[in-house]
Amino acid sequence: MTKPTFIIDCPWCKAKVAAEQEGIAEEKGWHPDDGVPHGERLYVGNCPRCRTPLAGESHQVDFEGIDAEEDRWSDIVRVFPKPARSFSSWRIPNVVTDSLNEADKCLQVGAYTAACAMLGRALEAVCRDILLPKNFDPDIPNSPLAPEKKIMLAEGIKKLKEAKHIDERLFAWSQELHAFRNMAAHPEDIVIPRQDVEDLQAFVYAIVEYIYDLTDRYEEFKARLVKNKSKK
Repeated sequence: MTKPTFIIDCPWCKAKVAAEQEGIAEEKGWHPDDGVPHGERLYVGNCPRCRTPLAGESHQVDFEGIDAEEDRWSDIVRVFPKPARSFSSWRIPNVVTDSLNEADKCLQVGAYTAACAMLGRALEAVCRDILLPKNFDPDIPNSPLAPEKKIMLAEGIKKLKEAKHIDERLFAWSQELHAFRNMAAHPEDIVIPRQDVEDLQAFVYAIVEYIYDLTDRYEEFKARLVKNKSKK
């Protein structure tokens, strides 16, 4: 008897594959707060090419008898192995994290142009978070002036470098992302290869880690050294 399959992204084969389904778990119900229906599925199987175990999740988007004639589920997004990257710093804005997660989902379902757009959105949000004043209040004396306009990506990455938030190499990576984001944002007849998107994703992860996680860790390291010296 032929096993059922499900379509999922294999990180090692770097392709969408029909994984041989070994199991599925499903949970459906109603949210207690607002009474909205929800459904979640977890698929487990093996890549037919490299035999890597794969697990992916899907959520229900249409509900039979409620808002549609039949149930409909989202594309399956891989959660094992190599799930979406996470960071430890509490300073990272939600818009950055959400954009990175959306980019990863786009990459997995083969929407490479959309992935570039979301990666550009994430980096632009980093620029605004780092460069714009956070405590502007017109009722507070000497409060920083409100910016006349929002910082866009090209200007933002240049100012990050000028303020030494990023070095020459990170600046070069940011420039590449800016170029791809511009291509993705305009209705041009382009094809962006998967490998290029994976590289751009790695660049953005490195920039976010450098600006937030490593900066926080270095500050904690310095504070610990001062504390240890004071004890001596």
